[in-house]
Amino acid sequence: DHDDHEGHDDHAHHDHDGNDPHMWLDPANALVWLDAIASELGHIDPENAARYRANANTAKEEISHEIHHLEDHLKSVQGKGFLVFHDAYQYFENRFGISATGSISIGDASKPSPKRLQELKHHFEEEGIHCVLSEPQYSSKLIDSVFGGFKPHIGVADPIGVDLELGSGLYLELLENLASRIAECVNH
Repeated sequence: DHDDHEGHDDHAHHDHDGNDPHMWLDPANALVWLDAIASELGHIDPENAARYRANANTAKEEISHEIHHLEDHLKSVQGKGFLVFHDAYQYFENRFGISATGSISIGDASKPSPKRLQELKHHFEEEGIHCVLSEPQYSSKLIDSVFGGFKPHIGVADPIGVDLELGSGLYLELLENLASRIAECVNH
């Protein structure tokens, strides 16, 4: 359950209102989905059921390997705070033991109020956080205006693969890019 975030109680600005639709950011979910997808495809197209099952098993092995790789990659981020543009990373955070200290925008479409922006700036100063992650589909002008003179390191995290090429490796590349961008920003 991603509504309970152990260790998040002291992070008042990292709100988890409602359901987080970004379930694909926990690769353990993909492992479950692969079985369901292969099974359904096998029912629809029985003559290729064995191929669907084999492809699912191969993908599950690749994802399991990637999970272990990302666990190692993100060890350097554990216990360090960072801010995100919007609260989209709960599944990723929980899977890999990292925690965004807060988000500028609670949801994809909500714009933060001036009061919230001031709270974030104060929170940023109090916590000594130096990493803020934007997203490619959003302008970094808002981040620049909030943190102005403090000059945090602004990274770009892409939870939906905006700039990735479609293909069989897209999902693993999305996860790897996300981990790399977070680690690079936090450890800058």
